[in-house]
Amino acid sequence: MISTMARIKGQRRSIGGLDAIEILAEGAVESRETPTIILLHGFGADMNDLASLAEVIQAPAGTRWIFPNAPLTVPLGGHYEGRAWYPLSISDLQKAAVGKPEDNTLIPKGFDRATSEVLELISALDVDPKKLVIGGFSQGAMVATDVALRLPQPSAGLVMLSSTFLNEVQWTQLASVLAQKVLPRKFMFFQSHGSRDPVLSINSAVRLEKMLLSAGWGGQLLRFSGGHEIPPEVLRQLSGYLRRVLS
Repeated sequence: MISTMARIKGQRRSIGGLDAIEILAEGAVESRETPTIILLHGFGADMNDLASLAEVIQAPAGTRWIFPNAPLTVPLGGHYEGRAWYPLSISDLQKAAVGKPEDNTLIPKGFDRATSEVLELISALDVDPKKLVIGGFSQGAMVATDVALRLPQPSAGLVMLSSTFLNEVQWTQLASVLAQKVLPRKFMFFQSHGSRDPVLSINSAVRLEKMLLSAGWGGQLLRFSGGHEIPPEVLRQLSGYLRRVLS
């Protein structure tokens, strides 16, 4: 997975209590001023799942990538295991399978703990918030959103790949507070979602985008013709976004 060793180098390490893959692009150093991107994997995956994106996404030169392992173990059948940021019940999975609309007010059990653990990881990294982008895919994107809203100082950006709208009351309040902190500029987000996503409805993603824009953020939902995935067109536009907010 981490194959182009002349360009990047990766290592597994413990950061703030979470195992993670750290990848240093060419020219990157471990410094408070180093551009740093943290990406959280989805339910049932692990820290390896998104790590290859460090070779594909054209981030600023000298970027440090962090891909943490979620704290919970998820049995996948046989001898295989994945990881999760917070538990999902069988009923949760069944509701998603039949396309039942998500409850935007929901605060999943274990959600606060997941946020706290990622905040501890960020504290241990000791990176300048202006040089930090936090993001993730699916369940990881939901946790990343909560983290970005609760950081003491605003990060440079937030990436939400195939995410959904949770904790509506608090997120709406916190999004407005964050927008005021970065005035006169706008806090820029990146959001993508497949129009045929069978796991998380694009309708909830649209509601999330509308809330963030109403709160005074900048950005837009990138819709693509696909499912619960990260297609090449998303990676191309994400590359441009990261270069802009981390420049």
